[in-house]
Amino acid sequence: GSSASARQRVAQHLRLAERLGAQTHTLIGDDVAQTILNFARSRNVTRIIIGKTSQPWWKRFLFGTVVDALVDRSGDIDVYVIRGESEEARPTLFPSRHPAIDWTNYLRTAGVVALCSLAGWVSHTLRLTEANIVMVFLLGVAYVATRHGRGPAIAASLASVLVFDFFFVPPQLHITVHDAQYVLTFAVMLVIGLVISTLTARLREQLAASQQLQHHTAALFQLTRQLTEVAGQEFLVGIAGQQLREIFAGEAVIFLRNGSAALELRFGQNTSIAQQEINGVVARWVADHDQPAGAGSDTLPNATAFFVPLVGSQRTLGAVGIRPSDPERFLDPEQRRLLETCASLIALSLERDQSVLEAHEAHLRVQAEQLRNSLLSSVSHDLRTPLAAIAGASSSLLESPAGQKEEETRRELLQTIAEEARRLARLVDNLLDMTRLSSGAVVLHRQWQVLEEIIGSALRRLRRELEHHVLHVDIPEDFPLLLLDGVLMEQVFFNLLENAARYTPAGSRIDIVATIQDEQVRICIADNGPGLPPGSESRIFEKFFRVSTTPNDGRRGAGLGLAICQAIITAHGGQISARNRSQGGVEFILALPWEKSAPPVTVDEVARMGD
Repeated sequence: GSSASARQRVAQHLRLAERLGAQTHTLIGDDVAQTILNFARSRNVTRIIIGKTSQPWWKRFLFGTVVDALVDRSGDIDVYVIRGESEEARPTLFPSRHPAIDWTNYLRTAGVVALCSLAGWVSHTLRLTEANIVMVFLLGVAYVATRHGRGPAIAASLASVLVFDFFFVPPQLHITVHDAQYVLTFAVMLVIGLVISTLTARLREQLAASQQLQHHTAALFQLTRQLTEVAGQEFLVGIAGQQLREIFAGEAVIFLRNGSAALELRFGQNTSIAQQEINGVVARWVADHDQPAGAGSDTLPNATAFFVPLVGSQRTLGAVGIRPSDPERFLDPEQRRLLETCASLIALSLERDQSVLEAHEAHLRVQAEQLRNSLLSSVSHDLRTPLAAIAGASSSLLESPAGQKEEETRRELLQTIAEEARRLARLVDNLLDMTRLSSGAVVLHRQWQVLEEIIGSALRRLRRELEHHVLHVDIPEDFPLLLLDGVLMEQVFFNLLENAARYTPAGSRIDIVATIQDEQVRICIADNGPGLPPGSESRIFEKFFRVSTTPNDGRRGAGLGLAICQAIITAHGGQISARNRSQGGVEFILALPWEKSAPPVTVDEVARMGD
C-alpha cells in the first residue's frame, strides 16, 4: 500500500546494496515479522538490522510494530534497531500519481447492495431472523471485496449498515433507531464488513504480487534458457534482444564495447531508439558510469529510452536500452529491477562466451606450440639423415681424383645422392601438404576420375620401391567414375603403398581391392607383413606418431604420411581406418561417397584416357 515514490526509493536502496555486494530478495507474506524471521532462519542469518517504525502512538498501542514483533520472536537471532535519517523529497520527471477512481466498480457495488436488500426483503417476508439478513449483507460485502477491491468493499459495508437500518430495523423506512441493541448490531456489522474488506484486499495484493513474481521468474527462466542454448556473441545478442522486446513489450537496443573499448550498436539498428543521437550519448554515459539513466529517470531524461549497464563479473560490457509501449512502465521499481536482472544475465552470458573463446584460443596456442616442438624434434633428425648421406657421398666424389674411383662405385654414390634427395623432397612435400591441410588452405578441384588411373600413377612413382613385392589390383571393369581431386587422391595411394613397401619384407603381397558397398566406395589396401602394434590402429593417423616397428630400410619417417591421408579423405567427405588382418598384415580401408549421377564410361574410353 506504499506510494510509488516510496517504492522507488526502496528500489534505489536495493540497487545500491547490490552494487556494494549484497544480495536482495523480495518476500511475500501476511505477517511481515514472521516472514522475515523464517527467511533469516532458512539462510542461517545471525543478525537482523532494521529501522525504527514511524507510526502514531495509538497505532503502535493497538496493532504493535514490526520491530516489536521481531524482537519478541527473534530467539537466538540478534536484532539491531537503527534510526534512519529523513530524506528531502526530490522532484522526479514523472511525479507519482494516485490511480484514477473506477466509478464503475462503485456502481456494481450499489447493484450488489440492492440485490442483498432484495434477498433480505424476501427473508424478512418469510419471517426469518434478522441475523440471516445480516449474513446476506456480509456475503455481499465479501463478494465486492473479492471482485472490486478495498474502496468499494468499505462503501458496501457502510451502505449495508444504512440499508439494513432503513428497511429492516423498526421503525422501518427511517434512519432512527429506537432499540439500543441494534446499535451494537450495526457496529458489529460494520466492523465485520471492514475486516472482511481489509483481509480480502490484502489477499488481492498478495495475489497480484505473487503473479508479478511468477511473471518475473518465468521471464528470467526463459531468458536464461535461451542464452544457455546458444554460443557466439552475435547469436547471444540476437536472442537477448528478442527476449527483451517480448518481456517489456517495446523496442530494445544493445550496445557493446568493441576491441578499442568504443561502444557499438549490436542490436536494434532499425528501431526509433537508434535513430536518435541522444540515445547513443546516454548509452555511453551509462556504460562509463555503471548507472541507469534515460527516459523516466532523473539522469539524462531527454533520451527516448531507459538504459541500464551490462555489468559483468569483471567489467562493464555495454548498455541495454528499452522503450516500452507503455511510457510509464519503468515508473514501477519492480520493472526496473527486472530489467537490471536481465541485463546482468546477458552480461554474464557474454562473459561466459568470451571466456570459452579465450580458453579455446589458449588451447589452440598450446597445441600449436606442442606441434612446433614435435615438428622441430622430428624433422631435425629426419632432415639431418638424408643431408648427411648426400654430403658424405658428394664429398667422397669431390675428394677423389678424377678417374680414380671405379665406375660402379661412382654410380653407387650418385645413386645414394639421388635416393636421399628424393627422400628429402618427399619429407618437405609432406610438411608442406600437412601445413596446407591443417590451415584449411587446400581447395579441392573435383573432377570425374578413373580409379585405375589414379592408382596406376601412384604405382609408377613407386616402381623402384615395389619391384620386390607381389602386387594384386582388383577393380571391376564397370567400376564407376569418382568425383575426386585426382592429385590429392594420388598422394593418398602413394603414401599408403610406400608404407606397405617399407614395412613389409621383400616378396610380400600387396592387395588393392575396390568395391561398392552400402552406397559407398570402399577401397582396401592390404599386405601380409608384420601388422600394427596392438592399440595403435587409431593413433597412426595422428601427426608425428610413429610405430615401434622398424622399416626394412632402417629409415623412420616423420609420421606425417597417414595424417595427410586422413586429412585428404576427410576433405572428400570420407573416412579412413586401419586394422590388423587375422592372417597377418594390416588393412587400410578408404570409404568415399558414391555419386550415383556419375557419367558412364567404357573400357575403350579408359584406355584412351590412359594414353
